Amino acid sequence: MQKKEVRIGVFDSGIGGLTVLKECAALLPQATFYYLGDNFRAPYGSRGEEEILRFTSEAMDEFAALGVDAAVLACNTATAVCADALRVRYGFPIVGIEPAVKLAARSYQRVMVLATPRTIESARLRRLTAGCPDCSFVLHALPELARRIEREVLYGEPFDLGAQLPERKGAEAVVLGCTHYIFYSERISAYYQIPVFDGNFGTARHLALLVRGLKSGDLGIDIHQITPTKNEQMYGKVKIKEKNNIIFLGKAANLNKSAYFRTFVL
Repeated sequence: MQKKEVRIGVFDSGIGGLTVLKECAALLPQATFYYLGDNFRAPYGSRGEEEILRFTSEAMDEFAALGVDAAVLACNTATAVCADALRVRYGFPIVGIEPAVKLAARSYQRVMVLATPRTIESARLRRLTAGCPDCSFVLHALPELARRIEREVLYGEPFDLGAQLPERKGAEAVVLGCTHYIFYSERISAYYQIPVFDGNFGTARHLALLVRGLKSGDLGIDIHQITPTKNEQMYGKVKIKEKNNIIFLGKAANLNKSAYFRTFVL
C-alpha cells in the first residue's frame, strides 16, 4: 500500500502558534505543515466573537483549498470562541488548544491562569476550571501582553514584562492560556518562581493520535514511547528532519518563517 502524505494546517493570530508548530513538527517529522499567521490583525484576544470567527474561517478556507487532512487551531482565543462552529463547517478534523488547567490541577491547589480577555471570559474556560473542583483558580485577563510579545519577537521592540504581569498572591503554579506567552515561559516562571504549564504538548499529542490513522506507515517517533517533562512540554529547539516540510503562508509568511527558524530550529 502506498504511503499517504499527511498535510496539516496550523493557524494562529500571529507568532504564538509557532510554539505549537514546534511541538507538532517534533512528533510528526514526516508530515507536511502549512503555517498561517494572521499577524497584521493580531492579537485576537480583545476582538469580538463574530470577527474572530470570520478571520479564523478565512484561514480554514485556505487550508480546505490546499486539501489538508487536519488543522490545528494554535490560538486559545480562537479555540474558545469558534472551535465547535468550525468543526461543523469543515470536512477535516480540527484540533484546538486549551489552557492546561487540568494538568496543573493534578499537582497544585492554587493556580493562576494568564490569558487574553476573550479567553478568560469564555464558557469553555469556565467548563475546564469547573472540572477541577479541588483546585482554586485565579483568572487574569492580560489585554496587552500578546501584542507586546509579538512586537518584540518580530521587530525587536523591548518591553517590561513585570509591568504586564499580575501579582502572584499565593499561586503555586501558572497556566499560560495564550500561545504567544509561551515564548516567555522561562521568564514568567523565573519572575514568579513557580512552575509554568501550557497546552502545547497535549495538543501535539492529540494531533499525532489523530493523524496516525490517516497514513499507512510510520509517521515518525512512536508517540506512546514519549516521556514528557513534568509539565508535558518539550522545551528548547527541535531538529527538523529532511522529510519534514514546513510551508509558511499569508502576508506574514517571511516574518513567521524567520521567527520560527531563528527561535526553534537547530
